[in-house]
Amino acid sequence: MCIFGYKFVKLFIFVCMKSIYIIFFLAFSIHLKAQEVIKVKREDNRFLFYQLQKKNDTIIKNQTDQFVIKFPDSLKANLQLNIENGLFKATDKGLFIYQLLYVKGMKYSHTKPDSVFNTLLEGNCRPDKKIKISVYNTLNQKVLLTNTFLTR
Repeated sequence: MCIFGYKFVKLFIFVCMKSIYIIFFLAFSIHLKAQEVIKVKREDNRFLFYQLQKKNDTIIKNQTDQFVIKFPDSLKANLQLNIENGLFKATDKGLFIYQLLYVKGMKYSHTKPDSVFNTLLEGNCRPDKKIKISVYNTLNQKVLLTNTFLTR
């Protein structure tokens, strides 16, 4: 009878240990599934500004005059595009695609605080065949990017 009791106790401990492992495994797997659901992606603070067609420093109408301009939501209110001898015009090709137009002797600025691309006439500048584009951070008063294009 003592052997039967020993085997019973050993079997009881074995079943309890298996139950603990199963409960631990289920709790851990439920915890992992909860983590997968609650993932938070951090926003990327990079802005996009590049030519859509063939990359070139010469702006040719309807060939190399389209640009992609996309600001992240966290920087929209703080970024401003300053353009000398040119102007960006929205196109019907996409939400972030703009056409660069040559406007001799005029200086414009563009902001996008929300979904609307605002254009403001800043005044006049030296008439030239060069279009100078600057991306300016109004929060810390710094120029982030400057590029100069020639027009034909």
